[in-house]
Amino acid sequence: MIPKRILLKETFFYTVSKTVPGFAGLASVILFMRIIGAEQYGQYSFLLSQWYLIVAIGFGWLNHAQLRYYSKDNTFDDYKAGQIRAFTYSGLISMIIFSVLSLFQPHSIQLWGISIISIISIGGFNYIKTFFQAKLEPKKVIWLTLGQSILALSIPLGLFFLFQKNSFSILMGVGLSFLLMTIIFGLKKKVVKHFITDVSKQTKTGKIRIKKWFFYGGPLSIWFAAGLAFPFLDRFFINLYLPGETLGVYAGIQELLTRIFSITIFPLTLALHPRIMNLWNESKKQEAIQTIKWGVGIMIGFVTILLFIMWMFENVIFDIIHLAIPQMSNQHKTLIIPLLSAGFLWQFSFLTHKMLELKEKTHIMVVFLIISLFINMVGNSIYIPHLGVQATANTAFGSALVYCILTGIYSMIAMTKSKN
Repeated sequence: MIPKRILLKETFFYTVSKTVPGFAGLASVILFMRIIGAEQYGQYSFLLSQWYLIVAIGFGWLNHAQLRYYSKDNTFDDYKAGQIRAFTYSGLISMIIFSVLSLFQPHSIQLWGISIISIISIGGFNYIKTFFQAKLEPKKVIWLTLGQSILALSIPLGLFFLFQKNSFSILMGVGLSFLLMTIIFGLKKKVVKHFITDVSKQTKTGKIRIKKWFFYGGPLSIWFAAGLAFPFLDRFFINLYLPGETLGVYAGIQELLTRIFSITIFPLTLALHPRIMNLWNESKKQEAIQTIKWGVGIMIGFVTILLFIMWMFENVIFDIIHLAIPQMSNQHKTLIIPLLSAGFLWQFSFLTHKMLELKEKTHIMVVFLIISLFINMVGNSIYIPHLGVQATANTAFGSALVYCILTGIYSMIAMTKSKN
């Protein structure tokens, strides 16, 4: 079993790496909402969520495969060449997907170009971050995410006040923040050494290895993209049935609550994931399972305390959120608990589906997520016209709960069999 002090130490580093970006994200939600208004903020949030969705599809398979196999594959001579090829494929996939989507929602050439550059930049940023995470170097993750979060707040504000005062300036600024950090860290000696290699070294076994990464990470990429599709679909249905200001208010509340978990729970997930994978790769399966159980216990304890605080200080918390989002009214108060619970359950699912990842049954994860996605789409399309935005919040909670239950049942059965 990994000493708890090591896990807690790495969790602390990842907490630092998420704290400043988390608070910068909170500040950006508040500032952007105030300076461009709820309606334009909804448009900005809609396109940004589309960028993240495309990155998840195009680059997610490579990042997940790197976390799963880095400790086993990085010693091969053609590993770096394979990574370059895989990253190139990811970039091409992402460009094609966005170009196809643009046929159905026409963009200006300027917005199309900014979007392509931003999508590739976000993909590169996530790749470098995953590389440091796989190497168990949380301190480098801190500097990478710290720089991006500061730039993602300062550059958009600068462009907004110096040039166009609309959501386009905010989007371009966020895209530039990812591009600059990718370039800065890409120029560092160790990262350049990791990328610059003789691609001609690619061997037959290297091609087989890329296929292995794709068939493992492909379903995970679909899973991650489907996970990001939930907030995207929420915004899509609200935009379809309800006023633009309602979309902005809902997006603001959801993102504020999501930032809370990115600061508090996600660092634990970041610390646990590579450790669990390394233990499993080293055939220390019972130690990996015990680490998963330890993480589950920590998360359950945390959410119990959080829900108690929410119950005791519900009005105070509502007043704080209202200060951040002035357009929020009393009728939106009931959105807080289901959205908060949904946010926690998706974080919790990173542990409930861990046995599926370890046993390389990632296609089952996709099946479970498609079931949840179906619940989300049906719930929104049927109930929004009657219940309004409350239907979206309740559906978000229900779909997250179903996924956690399905993956949790599988994991408990798998753990029991592994023990026997």
